[in-house]
Amino acid sequence: MLPVEEALEIVLAHAPRLAAEAVELKDAPGRVLAEDVRADADMPPFDRSAMDGYAVRAADVAGAPLVLPVAGQIRAGQYPDRPLPPHAAVQVMTGAPVPAGATAVVPVEHTRAVDGGARVEILGPAVTGAHIARRGCEVSAGDVVLEAGRSIDPAAVAVLAAVGKARPAVGRRPTVSVLVTGDELVDVWEAPGRGRIRNSNGYAVMAQAAAAGAVVRSLGVAPDQRDRIAEAVREGFASDVLVISGGVSAGAFDLVEEVLARFDVGLLFTKVAIKPGAPLVFGRRGDKLVFGLPGNPVSAQVTFDVFVRAALLRMQGARVVSRPVVEVLLQDALANRSGRANYLPVRIRVQDGRLVAGRVRTAGSADVVAHAAANGLVVLDAARIQAEAGEKARALLLGNFLDRDGLA
Repeated sequence: MLPVEEALEIVLAHAPRLAAEAVELKDAPGRVLAEDVRADADMPPFDRSAMDGYAVRAADVAGAPLVLPVAGQIRAGQYPDRPLPPHAAVQVMTGAPVPAGATAVVPVEHTRAVDGGARVEILGPAVTGAHIARRGCEVSAGDVVLEAGRSIDPAAVAVLAAVGKARPAVGRRPTVSVLVTGDELVDVWEAPGRGRIRNSNGYAVMAQAAAAGAVVRSLGVAPDQRDRIAEAVREGFASDVLVISGGVSAGAFDLVEEVLARFDVGLLFTKVAIKPGAPLVFGRRGDKLVFGLPGNPVSAQVTFDVFVRAALLRMQGARVVSRPVVEVLLQDALANRSGRANYLPVRIRVQDGRLVAGRVRTAGSADVVAHAAANGLVVLDAARIQAEAGEKARALLLGNFLDRDGLA
């Protein structure tokens, strides 16, 4: 069995970088930038007032309190047509340009209007530079403001808008076909008969792929029959990535590897030292990636998170492809006698300024309810067979971390 780290390196080395495409800014959230974005102008583009108040020369008000004539008013969106006269003040609004010669802005709450606003009393001295954002103090024209490989979040959208990037270049979204195999499966709207279960894997894996930015289609459920699996697999090669759940272990009806061989899929590994999910197939057919995930639902979700999600993000050009890893303090003892890296479901929360992890009781790799209750996975390496309460351990934060008491 390959160690997890080695298997992940193989996956990422074979994940092809997809071409870039331009999208409307409103459609950019969640996409991955395919280019460095540079400022098209200084930011701010002029000396800007950070407060409603009065632009003054700090030297003129060193002896405050004192009264100055008001030489004009500048609103946001206006540009001053003359410099600040000596020993005078100009009323400015937040975001408005300050006139040339001004060295400070006195907030309005530190002033008092005199003679109906024709003059203003400055109630105290001002420090040079106070409440003025100088031109280019944020970035200069030509500076890189966002780097390629960053996922576009609302904050990045604000930057793109500020520099006039109406159609940013982003990585193309990979297409993913999802096939589930198994005679025992019925669809979600059916009542399972004796010995049958509902198809949770197909829907969970499609949801995971979509969350990773992919365009997803379902190939449905194929029974454990070579020709039926082969028919679906052939259709799946129309996508960038084919993900198959089930049929990859060593049982008499685990037929996926045999079917993939029909299509000359080059298998790069077939087992990984991970729990849950040791039977894990990865290969290529030309520029198409193929993943064979275990049939147990939690095994499929965990191996997707560790391997398939990383590949989909790398194909879009993302620099960060793995889930966040944090150090947690264990509240409960955890055991690992599998001889593999064990990914154990936990609930992580902040307690006394530290991240603490409590065990989620689970009935095993088919217990989707327990997996849904977890917001993290504690990782015990193969050599670590026991971790006691009070010890520290690494943990992956799952996508629902903030929704499941992560900051409670």
